[in-house]
Amino acid sequence: SDNVHVKETVCLIVELYGGAAQASEISSSHLNLLTQFMTASISHLSGLMTQYAHDLTICTGLLKIFCIYAEQFIALLNREQSLTLFQASADLLKAYSSQHCTSRVIVIPTSKTYEEEKDYTDVLCAIQLLTHLGTKDFIDVCSNGNNALDTVEITNVIFFGLQQILPLMTQGLLQYPTLSTQFFSLVGFMMDTYPERVCVIPFELFRSLLDSLLFGMSHVDTFVAKSSLNGLAGLVREHLKSNALSGHLAQDADLIDKCCTQLLSDVIFQTIVWDRLEPAGMALLPLAAVDVNKFSMLVQKIVSQQQSQQQLQPEQVSRLEMAFSRLMRPEVLSKVSSSGYEGRMNRIRFKKDFDEFIKDIHSFLVIR
Repeated sequence: SDNVHVKETVCLIVELYGGAAQASEISSSHLNLLTQFMTASISHLSGLMTQYAHDLTICTGLLKIFCIYAEQFIALLNREQSLTLFQASADLLKAYSSQHCTSRVIVIPTSKTYEEEKDYTDVLCAIQLLTHLGTKDFIDVCSNGNNALDTVEITNVIFFGLQQILPLMTQGLLQYPTLSTQFFSLVGFMMDTYPERVCVIPFELFRSLLDSLLFGMSHVDTFVAKSSLNGLAGLVREHLKSNALSGHLAQDADLIDKCCTQLLSDVIFQTIVWDRLEPAGMALLPLAAVDVNKFSMLVQKIVSQQQSQQQLQPEQVSRLEMAFSRLMRPEVLSKVSSSGYEGRMNRIRFKKDFDEFIKDIHSFLVIR
């Protein structure tokens, strides 16, 4: 209802539940009562989003309740209570998305103080909610109890939630530092930690997440860049182990080439590589190992383009080709998917080679 008195009542209810969600320091006996109370109410609270998603005050308040409750109580919830929270969170984010992903106007930052970022507290809460829900998997692994949720049950909700908020995460919104840090931290973590789940999500969602990583790896914020590169590396390593991306590659055969090209052009050939050196190398290693011959052809194509644009002289082209030849050793690329001591030593060897490679090519290379 748009009735002012009804809205005021709803705002008061939201504030009261917000206070309850923050009451995590009360005695253990009262904590049990509080979790029972919140579990009985949480589905009804998500239902309010369906009616009041257009009201940013109520919308943000609801997201804050879920965010705070998940952060404070996720470790204390049993299986039934956790499932209720996860389902209610999915419903909440779906209702939120249906309103804000179609009508929200994103304002580009106008100053380095990023004052406009406070207008997107709701988006930040949605991202943080998914992050807090994701910790449930690690809590359950550590506790090893009978009430634990299955990893798939948890990751399904996280990826569903990401699917709901992704349309909001435009490049304009990702210029805000806190939002971009939280978003790329979540996406990079999910891609790196659960690559096998990423490989079975719908293709359009996968492509959107991958595009986010490709955008993030050249981000001015080092944390964002490293999170994106780590996510990309984890994803491609999983493909080398299990051919997990075959379904997505069947729909877009150029996915790996796109990743290689963007990593080389936007990161490795640029001066920004110095503050993200190790994760850039660890992303390049599995990408090159997917198809060594195809990667070599891709490098030749990029070099030829730079030469035709007169950015590289013939002697520089020769030096660049020799540097790649020294870096891409067959004995190293063949062991990318190895685990244990052998895999660790192989990565250490490549890291050393990659450091030398970057020092060598950046002594003469300037790609615009």
